[in-house]
Amino acid sequence: MPNGSGPTALETGADSPRAMAPGGAAPFWERTASDADFRVAWLHRQCMALTGTRAGVVLQTTADGLLASASWPPARQPPPELTRIAERAAIANRPVIAWVRRPNGNGALDLLIGLGIRFAGAIEAVIAVAIDVPDGIETVDPDALADRLHLGSGWLEARLFRQRSQMAVTRAERAAVAMDIVAVASVQRRPSRAGTAVVNELAIRLRCDRVSLGLTHRAGIKLKALSHVASFQERGRVVDAIGNAMEECLAQSAPVAYPPLPLTKTRIAVAHRDLAKLGSVTAAVASVVLPGPDGPVGVLTFERHADAPFDAETLLLAEAAGALLGPVMRMQVVNDRMVSGRVVDTVHDAVTALLGPDKPSLKLAAIAAIALLAVLCVVKGEYRVTARAVLEGEVQRAAVVPFDGFVAASSVRPGDHVRAGDLLAAMDDRDLVLERARAWADTEKLRQKYHEAMAKHDRPNTAMLAAQIDQAEAQLALAEDKLQRSRIVAPIDGLLVSGDLSQILGSPMERGKTLFEIAPLDQYRVVLRTDERDLQFVSLGQHGQLALAGMPGDRRAFTVTRITPIAEAKDGRNEFRVEGILDEPPGPGLRPGMEGVAKVETGSHHLVWVWTHGIVDWLRLTAWKWLP
Repeated sequence: MPNGSGPTALETGADSPRAMAPGGAAPFWERTASDADFRVAWLHRQCMALTGTRAGVVLQTTADGLLASASWPPARQPPPELTRIAERAAIANRPVIAWVRRPNGNGALDLLIGLGIRFAGAIEAVIAVAIDVPDGIETVDPDALADRLHLGSGWLEARLFRQRSQMAVTRAERAAVAMDIVAVASVQRRPSRAGTAVVNELAIRLRCDRVSLGLTHRAGIKLKALSHVASFQERGRVVDAIGNAMEECLAQSAPVAYPPLPLTKTRIAVAHRDLAKLGSVTAAVASVVLPGPDGPVGVLTFERHADAPFDAETLLLAEAAGALLGPVMRMQVVNDRMVSGRVVDTVHDAVTALLGPDKPSLKLAAIAAIALLAVLCVVKGEYRVTARAVLEGEVQRAAVVPFDGFVAASSVRPGDHVRAGDLLAAMDDRDLVLERARAWADTEKLRQKYHEAMAKHDRPNTAMLAAQIDQAEAQLALAEDKLQRSRIVAPIDGLLVSGDLSQILGSPMERGKTLFEIAPLDQYRVVLRTDERDLQFVSLGQHGQLALAGMPGDRRAFTVTRITPIAEAKDGRNEFRVEGILDEPPGPGLRPGMEGVAKVETGSHHLVWVWTHGIVDWLRLTAWKWLP
């Protein structure tokens, strides 16, 4: 071969990877079951294929770093310079080539070649070989040797990639089975039914003789379901043994198996051993924890015949199913609990948060709330009854229709200021004028007859005519009075608060109907609509303040002068009328009918009573209503 190098393992005849052993045996990469045997066999063939190879090493990436997984020759340790060139190749993204003179002093040179194998950008393995170059540097081509080493490493790289692909496929299948188990649990609403469905499905999928499900409880763990069993007694040898195994797994918060597996050999499995030996035939037992958002939810325990013990893949599948099943079972348990249980959990979580080492902000808030409650229980404040209020005139006069008739004219409207004697409206007086004229004519006619009878000394006729004259004069006086009262005038000085006749001129009016209402502008009273629940705190002589909607910033003091003991239903509540008078003369801007809010000072009470007595009274009344 040129440059003093032989063919690679791919180019040799009898030693080729595709060469079959005598008797039709499989090639070496199929005969070697373990990865370590494969790497040793591959490194041997690779070093034999590169002429002059003196040493070789394969470093594998582990949790502790790069560690030697194969070396050649097998009985010798690889030289230190070979390990160093491998470490350099693990950092570089290309093959590393170096010339090293042997330390024995004879001047011989070694060609060191290091090559890294990467997967998804991460280093997986490193190959390094040392080739003897006895005839000098010019006799070999290091790049060609590096290419041959790179071509030969394809088998090792393919082995690593195939392992990764198998792991990915296994994880996908494991996830699919776990999702199927979760789907089985999600169909059921009650945790007991969901547990039974889950253990039956797991027993079939994992080929187990018995699968048990236990859920965590305040006292430990409680067995909820057994596969292929409709019901079971809560106490018994088997149930107690399964419960002990679950407690053992839960205490370690990790999978436990008996006989132990490489993943579980460091864990205690005493209860699992007792459960395995409980029957007449020794069995294999494994348990996994069901994690939840706030701690373990339960434990799954699997039992098989001793002839088919659990392997690592089955345990990983059971652990994946438990990891997905835990939150589902936790949600079903919480939803299935009664209100009392949820209250207990809520109180327990609150106490744990307050007394535990976490959440300092919650503790500060609790301390502040307690301090505030203490202040409210000690400090007193003025309790004021709040009610809707309206401003009314202390005296309110009405102008009514004096007789049946028609409105002829009106010159005022509500809101006008009037003085006593001012004309408010006039009734139609045409009929009254005619009636007065007729009454005057009848009176004069009777007087003339009276004088004639007097001249004739007709005493009986004179007496009769005198009586008729009195009647006629009364009719005349009545007509005069009606004419005077046809002019409706203001009885007092004040503000016209109601009465607008401008739209009904000429309309008929009945006697006694109110046309106008007048209130004085210097005398007001405050009318409170007090709720019946607050009436017990209001008494005569108490003081308060009034804030009107039109003047919210102007507070006016008043004194309670009257409490009307008659209720009026309004807006679904019973209200009582409470009256008061303003303590100071009313200023400008006040008008009758203005509304606002009034507060009556009823005395000093503790602040906690002021803020809570309403709801406390309501609760007392409701309790008394429903209690027998």
